[in-house]
Amino acid sequence: MAVSFTSRRRPQELVTPARPTPHEYKAVSDIDDQRSLRYYPAGIEFFRCRYDAASASARDIADPVGAIRAALAEALVNYYPLAGRLLELPEAGGKLLVNCTAEGVVFVEADADVRLEDLGQALAPPYPCVEELLCCNTGEPEETVIGKPLLFFQKVRLQYFLILEHAFQPRLPTRAWRNATLLPVWERHLLTARAPAGSMSTHKHTAYDEVASSAADVIWKTPLEHMVTRYFRLGLKEIAAIRSQVDPSSDLRQSATTLELVAAAVWRCRTAALEYPPCQVVRGIFWSSARGSWKPDRSPIPKGFYGNALIPQTAEATAGELCGRPLGHALELVRAAKLDVTDEYMQSLLDTLVKSGRPFHSLDWTLSMADTSSISRRAASLGIRWERAGGGITMAGPARVTSLHCYYDRWKRGGEEFVAVSMCLPPAAMERFAEKITAWAKKSVVKSAL
Repeated sequence: MAVSFTSRRRPQELVTPARPTPHEYKAVSDIDDQRSLRYYPAGIEFFRCRYDAASASARDIADPVGAIRAALAEALVNYYPLAGRLLELPEAGGKLLVNCTAEGVVFVEADADVRLEDLGQALAPPYPCVEELLCCNTGEPEETVIGKPLLFFQKVRLQYFLILEHAFQPRLPTRAWRNATLLPVWERHLLTARAPAGSMSTHKHTAYDEVASSAADVIWKTPLEHMVTRYFRLGLKEIAAIRSQVDPSSDLRQSATTLELVAAAVWRCRTAALEYPPCQVVRGIFWSSARGSWKPDRSPIPKGFYGNALIPQTAEATAGELCGRPLGHALELVRAAKLDVTDEYMQSLLDTLVKSGRPFHSLDWTLSMADTSSISRRAASLGIRWERAGGGITMAGPARVTSLHCYYDRWKRGGEEFVAVSMCLPPAAMERFAEKITAWAKKSVVKSAL
C-alpha cells in the first residue's frame, strides 16, 4: 500500500556559529569549484528512539530539536566556512571563494503524521513522498549556490522517530564533519593546478570532452516530466549471479570488486536499453574518492580534510563493442579506467580543469555513476536516545542533474546485505533496462569444480 503524508513546516531560520569565528576569505580547491558540481545534492538520515512507546518517559522521548540546533551551532565554530557564502571571481576564470561571514545555515523544523515503519523495512531509497522530507527546492546547477547558504537542514518529527534532511554544496563529505574527534582541515591549496596550468597537463581527460555524434542522445530528447526514476537492489545472490557471467578464465571473475562488477553491468545494460547505434561511442564515468590514496606534494590528504576529492575514472567503447562482447570486456574497461588514475593523472586533471575554464563534464552518451556508500556511515546515533535507522543520498533535487547521474550504495538490514543503484531513464528504456539487469541477476550460478 502506497504511503502518503504531508510535512507541516515551520518558517526557515538561520543557525549561526555558537561563538565568534574568523571573518576571512578562503579559496576552494580546483575540484571544489567545477561548474558541474555547483548544485545541492540531498541526503536523508533516519533516527529511531532507543526506547519503545510503553517504557519511554516524557524525558526519554523529548524532542531533541533544541539539542540538534545547539549542536549544529557548536559544529559551525570549527567548520565556520560552512556558515559563509560563496563568491565567484569572473576575473579569475570563475574561481570560487568562501566569504566567511558567519551568516549561518538554513534549519527547518517540521512534523509529519506517519510512522517510520510505514516508510519501509530497509529505510533505503526510494523513499515515499520524498519531497516532503526536503526543506526546499534548491534549483538547477548554478542558479542558487552563489551568495546563498551552503547547507540546508530539515528535521522532520515522527512518532518516536526523527528524520534529518540535508542539502549541501559543494559536495561536502558529511562523514568528516560528523566526527567530533577529528578536527577539520581546510588545506584546499593541496588540490590546485600547477602554474602555469596550461603547459602542465600530461594526460588525456576525456570526461570533459564532447562525444562525437551525428544525432542527439535520446536522454536529451525526452522531456524531464516523462523520465522515470527507479532503484534496483542487488543482494548477495544477485551479485554472485552477475559475477558468474564473467569468463572463469579471467582473473577479474574473482578479483573484481562488487562496485566494479555492478558498474560494468549497469553501464552495459543501460547502453543496450537506450538502443544506441552500434557505431556510437559511449562513455562510462565512475567517480571515486582520492581521499586516502592521492599524495599531492608527496604527502597524503590529511585526515579531517572536508573538501571534495572526487576524481572521474573514464572508460569508452562503441555501443556495439560494449553490448556485443561479454560482460568481462566491460569489466576490463572499468578496471583499466581505475588503474589509469595515478598521482600524476590527478594533478594533470587539476591542470586541465583550470586550463579549460572549469568545464562541465560531458554527459552525452554517458553513464555517470558515483559511489556514495561511505557517506553517513559514521552517523550511528544522536546522543544517547536516538540511533541511526537508515538513510543516504537521494535522487530528489534538480531534475536535470538527477536524470543524468546514478548512485551506488551498500546496505545491511536485518541480516541482509545488498547494494542499491539508482537509475533515471525514458519509460521504454527503463523497462528494457529492468528486464536486462533482472535477467542477469537471476541467472543460475555455476560452481567451479576446481
